[in-house]
Amino acid sequence: MIKKFSITLAIYPILPFATWWLKHHEKFALRRGRKLSDEELLWSQKIGIKHADKVRILAINKIPTPLPSFIENFLQHRGFPAGNASGMCMRYGIYAKETNAHSKFLIAHELVHTQQYERLGSIWAFLKAYLQETTLLGYIHSPLEKEANATAEAILNNDFPTTT
Repeated sequence: MIKKFSITLAIYPILPFATWWLKHHEKFALRRGRKLSDEELLWSQKIGIKHADKVRILAINKIPTPLPSFIENFLQHRGFPAGNASGMCMRYGIYAKETNAHSKFLIAHELVHTQQYERLGSIWAFLKAYLQETTLLGYIHSPLEKEANATAEAILNNDFPTTT
């Protein structure tokens, strides 16, 4: 309990900047990204995204990060893909690394994050939960990441019920 409290205290000072940074990149992806394909719209429906028409995917050379390189290196040694990410979801804007932009798993995974933003209610709420989980448990053990991986896999295996 104390560890979670300490991490929460450490995260709060960076949330305003992280939220601003994410909104800035979301706007960029929304302006320049492509609309979802029919197949991706179907996945969005199955995942339960309320505003799939807002989602845009932008293929880019490198996923940006607001972190200095020494912090990226520190996080990479702890399993977090800082600086090496294949994709990043910024609510309705999704960045996909050009080399992975056609990966169905990656797009489905990032769409699950879009639904998580909607479910949690705001960029702030998502970031708070995501940063707490990944800091406390590690990237691969984060419940939000586990959900995104499992749901993407189920979608691609046609083993996911459509939400009504």
